[in-house]
Amino acid sequence: MIVSNKWMRSNYGKALREFLMRESTLVEIVDFGELPVFDAATFPAIIITRRQPTKKQHLLYAPIKRLDFISLPDEVQAVGTMLDGSSLQGENWALTSDKEQSVLEKMRQAGVPLGGYTNNEVYYGIKTGLDKAFVIDRSTRDMLIAKDSKSAELIKPYVIGDDVRHYHINFRERYIILIPKGWTREMAGIVEPWKWLEKNYSAIANHLRPYMDLANKRSDQGDYWWELRACSYYDAFEKPKIVYPEIAMESRFAFDDEKRYCNKTLFIIPRKDLYLLGVLNSKLTWIFLKRTCSVLGDADKRGRLLMQYIYLKQLPIRRIDFAVPAEKAAHDEIVKLVEEMLSLQKQHQQAEAAKEDARHPLQRRIETLDKEIDARVYALYGLTEEEIKIVEG
Repeated sequence: MIVSNKWMRSNYGKALREFLMRESTLVEIVDFGELPVFDAATFPAIIITRRQPTKKQHLLYAPIKRLDFISLPDEVQAVGTMLDGSSLQGENWALTSDKEQSVLEKMRQAGVPLGGYTNNEVYYGIKTGLDKAFVIDRSTRDMLIAKDSKSAELIKPYVIGDDVRHYHINFRERYIILIPKGWTREMAGIVEPWKWLEKNYSAIANHLRPYMDLANKRSDQGDYWWELRACSYYDAFEKPKIVYPEIAMESRFAFDDEKRYCNKTLFIIPRKDLYLLGVLNSKLTWIFLKRTCSVLGDADKRGRLLMQYIYLKQLPIRRIDFAVPAEKAAHDEIVKLVEEMLSLQKQHQQAEAAKEDARHPLQRRIETLDKEIDARVYALYGLTEEEIKIVEG
């Protein structure tokens, strides 16, 4: 069969994966990734199966990285690797070498899934349905507050996916006018609510009025067209939190303690857990995500990972037993390094904005800290020197 490769990791492909495991013997998977085999972006793969159930799968997996080969069978033999059933376990197929698979399995044995670690408290950002009305820049914010100081109550700092980087957020002076579902009824009742808004928040009302028709057409509005959709966790954005983008080609988990709200291309974990932040930003975590998440392109050539919660919740997080002094010490050391990293990232942003020479030594120290955190995460999961080389490679 020549098919798209997306079903091998996507949530919607789960039933098909289970069917093939149950009803057939997998012989060979030739994965072309994002290579332009056809004119359209089809992400093709050749799947060879035998209609004969087996309890032990053993298949050849060949990730094709180029199209200028002379013979496809020869290329498959050159780059292919034999995989056993361990690559096909869990919610997604992690098609990778046996050595790399042993590292992923060691992580699973040492940790608990992120979903359990966070009690499934991982939320996606805000969907306005009409950004041009509710998302504003710094000058518009200042103008609204200058006209009516009460406007500040409804304007919150706002970040999008591209703002969030490795351990820091590039805040670009975006803001959101936040009027949640239910707020107008609570504040004004139901008698002439728009007139009440015009009287009490005149600048905000005047800004939103031109967008009334478009805002009314939204399917995800609140009780009134000027309100945002219902959300049970608006308060979570006000808390210290870990933030990460839905799509990324490198590790981009950051920490926010400045009550910034996030758009729909971001996820948040509302807790101040710098130990977790260090683990999430480690090379070990990234290799697990590369083999678990659906990917646009080649994961080993900076392909973009789709880091939706259905994938992230599987990530094994090493839970610390604080009653064991060595484990507590390992935890505290990672937290200390992450605190320094966050401080240096802020200094680096300031130096970069001012184009100061200090950013270069700061960058070198940041790179050193990254390696130190990686080393401690390797130790947490009990990786050997050989396994570390696999991850680093």
